[in-house]
Amino acid sequence: MRAQTIPVVLLIKAVEETDPTHALLPLADREQATRETLRSLGLSTADFDTARPGRRHARALSERSRRLAASLDQRFPVLRSLLERVRWPAWLTVLLLLGALVSGMLLSALQEPRRINILAFPFLGVIAWNFVIYLVLGAAWLRSVSGLVGPAVTPARGRGLAAVAGRAVARPLRAIARRSGEVHAGLGRAVEAFVADWARLSPPIIGARARRLLHLCSAALALGLIAGLYFRGIVFRYEAGWESTFLGPSQVFDVLRLVYGPAARLSGVVLPASTEAVAALRWDGAGGGGDAASWIHLIAVTLAIYVVIPRTVLAAVGWLAELRSTLFSGIPPSLTGYARRAFGAAGRGMRSAVAVVTPYAYEPPAGTMAALQSMLARHLGTPVRLATQPPLHYGEEALAGRLETDAGAPPAEAHVLLFSLGATPESENHGLVVTAVRDAVQRARPAPELLIVVDEAPYATRMGLDASYEGRLDERRQLWRRFLAGYGLELTLLQVQEAA
Repeated sequence: MRAQTIPVVLLIKAVEETDPTHALLPLADREQATRETLRSLGLSTADFDTARPGRRHARALSERSRRLAASLDQRFPVLRSLLERVRWPAWLTVLLLLGALVSGMLLSALQEPRRINILAFPFLGVIAWNFVIYLVLGAAWLRSVSGLVGPAVTPARGRGLAAVAGRAVARPLRAIARRSGEVHAGLGRAVEAFVADWARLSPPIIGARARRLLHLCSAALALGLIAGLYFRGIVFRYEAGWESTFLGPSQVFDVLRLVYGPAARLSGVVLPASTEAVAALRWDGAGGGGDAASWIHLIAVTLAIYVVIPRTVLAAVGWLAELRSTLFSGIPPSLTGYARRAFGAAGRGMRSAVAVVTPYAYEPPAGTMAALQSMLARHLGTPVRLATQPPLHYGEEALAGRLETDAGAPPAEAHVLLFSLGATPESENHGLVVTAVRDAVQRARPAPELLIVVDEAPYATRMGLDASYEGRLDERRQLWRRFLAGYGLELTLLQVQEAA
């Protein structure tokens, strides 16, 4: 699904799930958009109930959302402003690239007046910084392809950065939500739901674009540095040389061969052939240095080899990866259930969603299951039927990855792994269960939404009226959040009030 269409889909999803009376978006409009979309793409409702969501399904969901967004825009023009706010501004890209280019030109003037130190910043500094980035990117890639990414480290860090990005994205949009709520309470609820969904799904999209832009800015900075050198070389006469307290001519000779050797071979510019020639370039108070024209050429080619070309290639690879995802991927897993509900509703009414529930290490009481059913109905935006599995006990972790459903039963919209807040999460049991269920859900076709729900009621009952209850409750919540973040998952709390 195209990244630019996801906000439109999320907005329509938010309206439909918070507008049960159809006050914002009439039911007739929804059904008409569904029928016209299915007819235009040659799909049927059965395709969304049984088939693995593919490109045509993603296109259908985008097309239906576009039709409904046009209808909404006529009634509530504020939504157009909302969608414009979440688009990546083209002016920001241009501004950052121009800023990087100008910064590079300014860097070229940091050297001494009319002198270029061939061993000093900014040339070698820019190259060294980029090599550090390449090492970090290479190490991350090697870990990902070799399966060495630790579940308790890298995903947690990624989730922390995603949370920061999500908050930064949501902050300016909440003002629109507040203004919308003042005009129309239902519209305000829909916008709040959209902001929450967008804050959760946008960080990977924004992160991918930001990485590409950083690569391009690094290339632009190097180009600015090159342009500044040539421009100042036309206006002023430069001399090139070196000076060092710790390095002698023989060491500098080796450094020049290492750093500028590839550029010399490509450009045909000849490097100093001996340590004596290198020594002649040394500024020692009595003289030294030489004409800078050939060294400016070498620096330009070196920056192109080490910075401009690799960074441009990395940006192009990121763009191609996003293009491939756009052209060949289907509906995001978090939107699969919504797509089935939206298209399964055409002509036969919105059916109940099925949620498979697997408790682990405790027996949830009837009140908990009723509260869970209500919470899932609000989350999925439709009535929910629970398919509760027998509780797993300690020692039965190997059974956690089995997601069997009754023969002929509709596919599950969600799979819930239910824990008790009173339990202390441990990797050797809770972690095995989480990993097994997470991997099984990812393999399932169609893939249900995975929710890790922790019930607060058992812990509240055990704590009773302890004066430190609230503080300990928050500590337990944070403990579970950190634990699940290590597996790339979020915590969903079943509050005490709900489970009471």
